Order: sequence, then C-alpha cells, then structure tokens
Amino acid sequence: RPRRLTFKEQRELEELPGKIEALEEEQSNIYKAMADPGFYQNQNSEISGSKLRLESIETELIESYQRWEHLEEISQN
Repeated sequence: RPRRLTFKEQRELEELPGKIEALEEEQSNIYKAMADPGFYQNQNSEISGSKLRLESIETELIESYQRWEHLEEISQN
C-alpha cells in the first residue's frame, strides 16, 4: 500500500511554492542592490551580510526544491 502525505506534509506542500517565491524575490532584490555601484560604498559589514544572506537563500532554495520534489513524489503514489 503506497504511503500518503500526512496532514502536516500536505500543508507543507501547499506552502512551499509561496516560500520559494519569497526567497527568489529576496534573492533578486539583493542582486539588484548589489548591481548598483553605490552598494559597494556601504560598510563592509553590510556587504558581507548581503553575501552571506545570498548563500543562505541559495541553500534554503535547494532544500525547499528538494523537499517539494519529495512531497510531490509521495502525493503522486
């Protein structure tokens, strides 16, 4: 008998597209800010923070896409 999504997993599956969209939008906004030459006149801590946040977003996106794929696979069985 195939495994079905739990209520919690179903809820997570429904929320993942919105989470991914928000992360991609934040990522895009940071890239736009970094594309402005004036950005690099900011303090080093702000520049470093933005770079660290981009790395964090990338990791979160990879994990979210993998989780979404996993949950979709379960729901289709």
